[in-house]
Amino acid sequence: MFKRQWLLFAAVVGLVAVEACSDSDTTSYPPATAGGAGKAGAGGHSGSAGHSGTGLVVAGATNEEAGQGGEGASDAGAGGAAGSSDAGASNGGSAGEGGTLPIGGTGGLGGASNTFTLQSTTLGEVIGTANGHSLYVFNTDTAATSTTPPVSTCLAGCLTNWPIYYGAPVSVPAGLLASDFASFDRGSGVMQSTYKGWPLYTYAPDTAVGDVKGEGVGSKWYTAKLPFTTPGATTFTLQTTTLGPVIATANGLSLYVFTADTVATSTTPPVSACTGGCLGNWPIYYGNPTSVPLGLLASDFGSFDRGSGVMQSTYKGWPLYTYTPDTAIGDVKGEGLNSKWYTAKSPFVLP
Repeated sequence: MFKRQWLLFAAVVGLVAVEACSDSDTTSYPPATAGGAGKAGAGGHSGSAGHSGTGLVVAGATNEEAGQGGEGASDAGAGGAAGSSDAGASNGGSAGEGGTLPIGGTGGLGGASNTFTLQSTTLGEVIGTANGHSLYVFNTDTAATSTTPPVSTCLAGCLTNWPIYYGAPVSVPAGLLASDFASFDRGSGVMQSTYKGWPLYTYAPDTAVGDVKGEGVGSKWYTAKLPFTTPGATTFTLQTTTLGPVIATANGLSLYVFTADTVATSTTPPVSACTGGCLGNWPIYYGNPTSVPLGLLASDFGSFDRGSGVMQSTYKGWPLYTYTPDTAIGDVKGEGLNSKWYTAKSPFVLP
């Protein structure tokens, strides 16, 4: 009798325990929590919050790594990487849905720039690089034609002083035509730009915008000036100056003779008395091959070796020089200097 009552009591207690355990399945866990909103990048959009999971779960939090926009008009900002979303772990119910991925911030707008520019220099308007450094052509190169590519004769060590320039894609300011520019493969995929078929170079000693230190170097290097003329088309020109017509270089700078020199004869070469430091102010001029405009006779011009293969042109036997302070076409600042330096006027008058 006592044993039967004890068993009945134990069964009732067990039933209550089972019901209590069943109720705990729906009351012992907190409600699902929504995922946090993604953080917006500069110029981007906020990520949407995650949705609570069905059942007894915690929703996944949104990754908040957003894109950083560009800081200025000239600095392109990189778009941010979208974060990954983590779903909540299931605990007796379905997993919660993670927050929507945040969209990376839109990059800042990069500043517009041209791959070719037009610069004001002492020689007039000169085509320049994107950074404003003067561009040059080499008159021993071969310009491109409608059927053949250009040929560059500046190779190996030459390129140390005369680096090639490649501006791509072609973008030019007002005053230039994009159709005048092209490019070619120098070999092994090394590209170089051209202007009207001529390969383009910079000059290493030009360090500032507007520098034209390479003009006339070796009587072979010339800036890509406007209006553009074929380099070396005429190695001598005739310019109108305040002194009248004066014989000048291919680029129009006045030429001079030095009365201390010894003029050539039919049997002896000339002798230059301008050496050493004198040449700093009075650079020699060598125009080769001789090509002259109407009004001059090619037979009046010659050349001689100053020594070690350094060549200099002559006019009617007189060695020819330029004057460093003459920077513009028509300048004749060296006329009569020290009563020894005179322009090579036309008609020519013996100094």
